[in-house]
Amino acid sequence: MEKKIERTLALILLFLALPCALIMLLGGRMEKVYRTIQDEAAYISVQTGQGIRDMNLEEYVIGVTAAEMPQSYEPEAVKAQMVLTRTNLYRSKEEGKVWQGAYVPLTELEAAGVADKFLKAQEATKQQILTYEGEPVMASFHALSAGNTRSGEETFQNEGYPYLKSKACPSDKRADDYECRVQIADDWRGLTVVKKDSAGYVQQVQIGDAIYSGEEFRNLLGLPSAHFQVDERKEGIFLNIQGIGHGIGMSQNTAQEMALSGKKYKEILGYFFEGTGLHKLSVSELADIK
Repeated sequence: MEKKIERTLALILLFLALPCALIMLLGGRMEKVYRTIQDEAAYISVQTGQGIRDMNLEEYVIGVTAAEMPQSYEPEAVKAQMVLTRTNLYRSKEEGKVWQGAYVPLTELEAAGVADKFLKAQEATKQQILTYEGEPVMASFHALSAGNTRSGEETFQNEGYPYLKSKACPSDKRADDYECRVQIADDWRGLTVVKKDSAGYVQQVQIGDAIYSGEEFRNLLGLPSAHFQVDERKEGIFLNIQGIGHGIGMSQNTAQEMALSGKKYKEILGYFFEGTGLHKLSVSELADIK
């Protein structure tokens, strides 16, 4: 009986000790990681639930990238996304904006077993942003196109985004979540698609006297994409929807497929952002990020 009690107590102590050991292990490793990243002295202002706080730019790039792209994606796809994340953060600072967005702490990435991949991606792309004719680009991305990405000129109705050309993404059509069908309220009976762009995304819809842009309509109804067809029937109004996201810039799904086929992050970015190049932020440029 005494031996049984001893074994039970030993097991209890073991279970209590394991979390402590894990915390100590992660803590020691993370301390080294933080020391490395803290050597890169650029900081960015971030809006949090506790107010505005300053965070190390490169640490924040890792966390935002992990929140914006599936953590299981290939390293080269993660690197491409990381460059886009850093570019958007840099643009926001140039425009005097405070960044708001999802963020995954390094400790969570470590616990999930993907910290090394994200840290290596950060090291490989450190301080790199994407530029066109010397200026940071609008580094747009989305989860899954409807088969082709959208033209910036068509979408924004101006010539200020020459690097955003429509690009074929045939592998997106083979994705499991490429298409869905949703029923919308009967209030939308008579909904008419007025205009689509060359990639098939809806640019304008009309119901009665009310006119909405495709993206306004998508956001209003919480649709995954503005690439859809209206199917109005007696039993209801249905939308057949393809793709996930606005369809502009890099399709993350295609970036993943390109990475799986051996493409490097520079090739991925060059495909989606025509005529752009990578620029490594200088010490003076980093000093301007406060």
